[in-house]
Amino acid sequence: MRVMSKALLFVLVIVVAAVNFGCSVRSVATSVPSRIFREVHGLRVRSYQITSVVDDLRLYQRIEIHPLENLMLDQIPEPTVRQLNAEIINRTRSLNRFERITQVDEATVPTESALNQSNPKGNIAQSQPELVVEGYIDDYTPGIPALRYIEQGNNHAILTVRITLKDKQTARLLGEINITVENTRVTSNVERMVSKAADEVASFVGRSASRDNKLKGKL
Repeated sequence: MRVMSKALLFVLVIVVAAVNFGCSVRSVATSVPSRIFREVHGLRVRSYQITSVVDDLRLYQRIEIHPLENLMLDQIPEPTVRQLNAEIINRTRSLNRFERITQVDEATVPTESALNQSNPKGNIAQSQPELVVEGYIDDYTPGIPALRYIEQGNNHAILTVRITLKDKQTARLLGEINITVENTRVTSNVERMVSKAADEVASFVGRSASRDNKLKGKL
């Protein structure tokens, strides 16, 4: 009887060990793809809407994009700022969503206003709804490569932008989002991080002016 009890206990121990091993293998198997993706692409995006888009923005066929205000000053290289602003323009154009896309900066605003006041056609065009895209660079760090090696990639490169959508005529806020892109690779690439941020900005603008509001129209 005692021998049989020991045998049953031994079998039970083996079964429990086998179950635990199977769970561990399954856990590793399901986590490997996401780890591989992060290691290969090295980009992680976090975003949240500060002000939800509730208006139907499909009526906006014209868009005016302003360069982002750099709140990080000299902490972010000027070429990186230029790349970000240029790629936001290019990615938005590639959406083929708007009839006219205007790039505006402080130097061209007075000129455009003067032309519109003296040109009747300009006044007609100005009366059409126009979506204004502007925002801020809220955070930036290129990370420290030496620390990324020591910390197994945890010393991330980070870029955070805050994007607002406004009606040009009324200056009414239509939507606002915060987007953070992290480059988690040991050998981070700031240019790829900037490109991804521009992609996210264009995606937010295009999505707000098309798909999301079409879905709301069906409800």
